[in-house]
Order: sequence, then C-alpha cells, then structure tokens
Amino acid sequence: MVYVDFTIVIQIIQFLLIIFISKKLILDPTLKTMQARDSRIKSLTDEAEGLRAEVEAGRKSYEEKMNAMRAEMAEYQRKIREEASKEAAVKVAQSKAEVDAKVEAALLKLENEKEAAAKNMDAMVGELSDLIVQKILKSA
Repeated sequence: MVYVDFTIVIQIIQFLLIIFISKKLILDPTLKTMQARDSRIKSLTDEAEGLRAEVEAGRKSYEEKMNAMRAEMAEYQRKIREEASKEAAVKVAQSKAEVDAKVEAALLKLENEKEAAAKNMDAMVGELSDLIVQKILKSA
C-alpha cells in the first residue's frame, strides 16, 4: 500500500515556492530585460531605416538638382555660343560691307583717274598732233 507522508506535500510546496520565487526574481526580470532590449533594437533598426530612407531621398534630390544644374549650364553654354556666333556673323558682315565699300570707292576712284588720264591723254594727243602738224607745215 502507498503511504502518503506530509513531507512529500511540504516538499511539493517548497518546490512550488522556489519556482515562484525564481520566476519573480530571475525569470521575469530577465524576460523584461530581453523584451526591453528587443524593443530598443527594433526602435534603433526602425530609426536606422528611416535615416537610410532620408539619406536616399536626399541623394536622389541632390542628383536631380545636379542634373537640372547640368542641363541649365549646358543650355547657358549653348546660348552663349549662339550669341557669340551671331555677334561674329554680324561683325563679319560689317567687315565685308566695309571692305566692299572701300573696294567700290577704290574702283570708282580708279575709274575717275582713268577718265582723267584719258582726257589728259586726249588733250596731249591733240597738242602733239597740232605740234606735229605745225612742224610738218613749217618744213613744207
């Protein structure tokens, strides 16, 4: 037959009491610390992800601004080149017009000098003809 002694009951109560005290003094604080640590790790991870997203957004914004600035600079350079080309074309046209005017004036001057020389030659030819005729008539 089984004989039940009160010592077994006392041992069971002691065992349960030790488990209860161990749970309150060791297990609960350990679990609480682990949960706090997990919570802190999760919050730091979330914060890091947020910062990473913020940095990525900043990088994209920077790249967009740089691309816009490069495009603006390229457009500005194109305009400057275009204006320089137009100015050069205007100066070339002005120079050509000046040269054409000088050439035209020189040609007109040469034509006038040619006509004056031709008139002078005609007058000289006339005088020489008269002198020749007079010499021929005097000798005849």
